[in-house]
Amino acid sequence: MSRKLLALSAAAATALALTACGEAEAESETTDETAAESAEGAGVCAAHEPLRFSDTGVEGLETLVLEFEDFRAALEEATGLAIEFQPMASRTAAATALEYDDLDVLLTGPAEYVVLKEEADAIPLTGVTRANYKAAIFKRADSDLETVEDLAGKQLITKEVGSTSGHLGPLEMLDSAGLDPNAGDVEVMPLSDTHIEAFVTGDGDALGSGISDFEEIQEALGEDGVEILAEGPDLPNDLFIARVGLGEDCANYLKEVLVENQEVLLEAIVQTGENDKYIGSEFVDATDSDYDPTRRAFEAAGFDQYADLPDEDEQ
Repeated sequence: MSRKLLALSAAAATALALTACGEAEAESETTDETAAESAEGAGVCAAHEPLRFSDTGVEGLETLVLEFEDFRAALEEATGLAIEFQPMASRTAAATALEYDDLDVLLTGPAEYVVLKEEADAIPLTGVTRANYKAAIFKRADSDLETVEDLAGKQLITKEVGSTSGHLGPLEMLDSAGLDPNAGDVEVMPLSDTHIEAFVTGDGDALGSGISDFEEIQEALGEDGVEILAEGPDLPNDLFIARVGLGEDCANYLKEVLVENQEVLLEAIVQTGENDKYIGSEFVDATDSDYDPTRRAFEAAGFDQYADLPDEDEQ
């Protein structure tokens, strides 16, 4: 090889080395900047560490760990903050914990949020969408009901008081149809886990429940034995909330982290197999006004004072 070619080869190798070095330095600088930004963001919440997390739908530490340990670890990594569990026995316990700074972040449903906002001024962080999350009113195939308005003077069976899709959702549908259960327009019969069974055995003129229960009702009455009288609109999302004592800056940081890392965080929630309702979910903006339909349902149910809604352990 000639000296000229050797010189060119050496120059090319040097250029490649310098380019690789520059790219590595740039990547390192970007990583350092990201880490610095994360640390700066976490700093607005540092005074509240460790942040305590819970879910109003889960009772007991053992179950909370089973369903959310992967999420807790993922949230800890994403925020750069220490996160620990704080199990809540009920919605009432969660309201007290939020008010007295014993709980920081909570995953909850629309009905629970309305009460927690009223009692503890909870801050909505981000909504969690749920596929096919809506209420419906079902009728037997041989019923002469044609519209929700036809339920005037009839009996509607629902799920237990406070269930978003099984009780409050159907009542909001009645309200939208101009029917007021409080004025005696419709007799509403809330039942617990027996609402479908009662309807199948002949009780009530119609059944209010989640649209996702349609298949179970069909299995009990036969595919041709039940029909959907009316389908409600999409219900407000489940959501993460924060206690007001964390402050606006910390709440905004948590909101940003949840949204920016939603793919990892949602995978951590569903991979345990205990939270299938969140398969295919997204983290979306959540504002207090999103839950006004739930408030109207509370009022249709006779709970103008939202905190008067019975807790599960009171029914």
